[in-house]
Amino acid sequence: MNTRQRLAVIRILQGHARPTPYIIFGPPGTGKTITVVESILQVQHHLAHARILACTPSNSAADLLAERLNLEIKRMLGGLVIKVTVFTHVFIDEAGQATEPESMIAVGLVMSLHGQIVLAGDPQQLGPVLRSQFAKDYGLNVSYMERLSALPLYERNENKFSNRGGYDPLLITKLLDNYRSHPSLMYLSSHMFYHGELVMKADKQLMTCLCNWSMLPNKNNFPILFHGVRGEDLREGNSPSWFNPYEVALTVKYLGSLLNNDAYTISPDDVGVITPYKKQVEKIRQTAIRHDLPKVKVGSVEEFQGQERLAIIISTVRSSESLLDLDLKYTLGFLGNQKRFNVAITRAHSLLVVIGNPHVLCQDLCWSRLIRYCINNDAYVGCDLP
Repeated sequence: MNTRQRLAVIRILQGHARPTPYIIFGPPGTGKTITVVESILQVQHHLAHARILACTPSNSAADLLAERLNLEIKRMLGGLVIKVTVFTHVFIDEAGQATEPESMIAVGLVMSLHGQIVLAGDPQQLGPVLRSQFAKDYGLNVSYMERLSALPLYERNENKFSNRGGYDPLLITKLLDNYRSHPSLMYLSSHMFYHGELVMKADKQLMTCLCNWSMLPNKNNFPILFHGVRGEDLREGNSPSWFNPYEVALTVKYLGSLLNNDAYTISPDDVGVITPYKKQVEKIRQTAIRHDLPKVKVGSVEEFQGQERLAIIISTVRSSESLLDLDLKYTLGFLGNQKRFNVAITRAHSLLVVIGNPHVLCQDLCWSRLIRYCINNDAYVGCDLP
């Protein structure tokens, strides 16, 4: 564990924040869940009286947490039939994805004054997934962790805590060492969402293994490709979902180049395709099958949050400017959602391929910066630029 992770564990053990919740702010690839697991193990080992509740807002996140705990803690996590009505320590991993009422279920089980609440997550990534506009209007799309992070008690103060990552170390620890991605892949996210503070600590062999991929326009240690295409938005029958056949063809082309490449040994599990529309997911899967390509995971940003792949291909779909207002109104697609953008571009270890219409995407600040970043690094190919 690095210095910040160890300090977070020590502060949780000491419990100086009690009864105020303690926050582990974990940007992409910084070992947030590992820090939570180590904190749980150390609390169990050093505090004989401890009664620990560890929970997450999703089954997949709970599975990951359980896998990283030892068997004894697993039995405790799975044994909620034990007759314990209050807990000394409540850990909520991926707290940024939980609605506040969901978090309150766990928070309500902690001892009033002497209990320790630990919230681990990233308010700059996707929050709770809600289907009800009514729920959104009443603020349930803001997690308990994100709401706390915006309070004066938790807010960033670079002058007061300049040598502590800008935050009060008794209340919040921001993890900075990224163990996932190539520096070029994290540069934008670090500077747009994390004050340019992330430090790249990924395994060099892993993060550079695709820097010489034949399809890259810039093979000088810059494993990003933006392929501009002026496709078309289509729908089938009564389906409300959109697809873009031009982007489907390009996505499958790049998939084939990665999976059928004698220069690299890449398994289907190493590659992921992110796209915002169900119909595009379906078309990419069908086309890949017709080209006899192995099955890879194709899904939305929400399905990839918390996951990582060696290579990520993003198909943005939208090519019609007349439909942008619809997307913004109903929070569809990638535009107008900084958190969705941040998650999408930070899933890859070694390679990021983005396919989209620059004339549409440039109207969004985040995507405009990505396009400019690729242009400045000779990583743009495809249609004319706006």
